[in-house]
Amino acid sequence: MRSRAWQIGAFVKRLLFREAGSHTSPVSSMRGFWGLMRAYWFSESWREAWGLTFAILVLTALSAQASVWFAVTSGELINRIAYFHHPSTPTTPMALLTTAATLAAIAIMRDVCFTAVRHFFSTTLHRKWRAWLDRRFNEALLDSNHTHFHLLQMGSDASGSAVPAPDNIDQRVQESIKGLTGGAIGLAMGICRSRAVAWFYRQQAY
Repeated sequence: MRSRAWQIGAFVKRLLFREAGSHTSPVSSMRGFWGLMRAYWFSESWREAWGLTFAILVLTALSAQASVWFAVTSGELINRIAYFHHPSTPTTPMALLTTAATLAAIAIMRDVCFTAVRHFFSTTLHRKWRAWLDRRFNEALLDSNHTHFHLLQMGSDASGSAVPAPDNIDQRVQESIKGLTGGAIGLAMGICRSRAVAWFYRQQAY
C-alpha cells in the first residue's frame, strides 16, 4: 500500500511539476517545500496574505505579553494572600482586591481581545490560503495538457507493475492542502508565541 501510494505520488509529481523548457503548469513554482510555502505570499493576493500574517504576529506578541503579565500578577496575588496577616507588612483588603481584579482583567483581555481575535485572523488566513492553493492545483489538473485524464489512465510503472488510478483526485488534493495549511499556520504561531514569551520574560527579569 505504501509502495503504491509512493508510485502515485511520483506520477502526480511528474505530471504537475514539469522541468524547465517543457509544459508549464500553474504549480510549477511549487516543486519544493519553500516554493510551496511562499507561493501565496508572493502571488497576486500578497496584500491580504501579508496583512493577515502581520495581524496574527501582532496579536501573538500581545497574547504572549499578556501571559507574562498574568504570571507576574498571579505571583503578586499569592504573595498578598500569604502576607495578609503578616505582623510587620500586612496586606490590606483593598490591595488584595485590586490585585485580584487586575488578574481577572488581564485574563479577559488575553483570552477575548487577543486570543479570540487572533483565532479569527488565523482561520481567515487558513481559508484564503487553502482556496488559493485549491484553485492553482485544480487549474493544473484541468489544464490544456489534460493532466486529469492522464492521472485516470495511469496504466503501469517503469517495472511493468499495474498502478491503479487514484480515486477522487480533487478531494485528495484538497485534503492534503487542508492539512498542509492548517499545520503550517499552527506551527508558525506556536513558534512565534514561544519565542515571544521567552523574550518578554527575559525583559521582565531585567
